[in-house]
Amino acid sequence: MAIYFHPVNGGMFDSTQAVEEVGGFPRGDKAVDAAFFAKMFSCFYKDGIIGENSFRVTAGSGLTVQVAPGVAWAYGRMAWQQTALTFTLGAGKTWTILLRLNTAAGEFTCVATDSGAGLPSRTDSVCDLILAEVTIPAGAASITEITDTRTDAAKCGVVTSAVEALGTVNTAQNATMLGGSPASDYLKKSGGTMTGALRAAADTSGASVVRNISYGSTVPASLADGELFIQLAD
Repeated sequence: MAIYFHPVNGGMFDSTQAVEEVGGFPRGDKAVDAAFFAKMFSCFYKDGIIGENSFRVTAGSGLTVQVAPGVAWAYGRMAWQQTALTFTLGAGKTWTILLRLNTAAGEFTCVATDSGAGLPSRTDSVCDLILAEVTIPAGAASITEITDTRTDAAKCGVVTSAVEALGTVNTAQNATMLGGSPASDYLKKSGGTMTGALRAAADTSGASVVRNISYGSTVPASLADGELFIQLAD
């Protein structure tokens, strides 16, 4: 019997020996670096900001803007700014305010630039999260036009869940368990049909609100506006 193998990078594992000293500290033969941890964290945290007000750009006095404190993730690295930042901008220009990760330099910086061409920059070592675009007419004495771009996934984005970052698709569609119990244990009161509708929300005017959710093993021929039917497999 023949067996072929190639080693596969992974971790974290306990080291069995020290192979060198780095800054006076021993480095083991199973040590992993910052890039390893960043790759691991990037599997759970989608790039973007965390929190409704995180890194929000607002107008200050005159031609200044303030960038609020916040938390953000980019390429598996976390930015944590604990104080507000202030920029003084020039009139007659459109400014781009962004948070930039530079892995080669090992740093995050907040940048205000009047050249938005080619932004956001996304390379192996640079990741830009565009926070806002600020337009200041010539001769203006104050700032009145700020476009918040933090929720624009192409420019910045919001870290919403680990599931989204992992690229999990059709989770609910493929699920066979809920709370540790199979779907067959839920809401079957009379054969395969629930005896009464479950009211999700009161609605007297708009069909966009779900009024009633009903369950059963046979899909109805039609549903009233604003009603939702969930089929239960036998």
